[in-house]
Amino acid sequence: MARAAKKTRKKTAKKATTRKAAKKKAAAKKAPARKASAKKTKGARSVASARIGNELMLKLEIEELHAAYAHTLDHGSIDDWPDFFTDDCLYKLVSRENWDLGLPLGTMFAEKRGGLLDRVVSVKKTTVYHERYTKHFITNTRVLGEKNGVVETCANYVVMETLPNQYTQTLNAGRYLDKIVRQNGRLKFKEKICVFDSVLVPASIIYPI
Repeated sequence: MARAAKKTRKKTAKKATTRKAAKKKAAAKKAPARKASAKKTKGARSVASARIGNELMLKLEIEELHAAYAHTLDHGSIDDWPDFFTDDCLYKLVSRENWDLGLPLGTMFAEKRGGLLDRVVSVKKTTVYHERYTKHFITNTRVLGEKNGVVETCANYVVMETLPNQYTQTLNAGRYLDKIVRQNGRLKFKEKICVFDSVLVPASIIYPI
């Protein structure tokens, strides 16, 4: 009886050792696959993080472009306004009604750099108007997409105006629909469409919006 019990214990121990070895061998086979899967997941996360980081950096650059644009129109020189655009640019101020209907008529229109320079001359030399101050507020900037180096964006804007001895009032409000490119390391507007919400346009729109 004692010998039989001893043999049984040996067989049980041998089976346990065999099972343990089999599990260890199976785990060793799975380890490379797990490592490869973990490495692949880590790589995908790194790519996603880099993409998000690049998108955020681009959005910050565009917001800084808007800030510089607003500062130039509000506190700088109108002579510097064309420098925010490419030579083959398009600038247009158009009502929301016309834009939605696909009508080309705009309140203010300038094509290419020459058109911008003509607007500058008009503001400085040929247009007679009271001294005024403007403040541009640009918010809700969104990057809509990028194709062939052209970034499409949109943003809301409000332009306030103050004339001497008058209360500050809203001059124009709407949204920018922009196409932006990078030239010599600097972002510039290839196209800026200012779509304003009101049907009525005050005659005091002198400066670019």
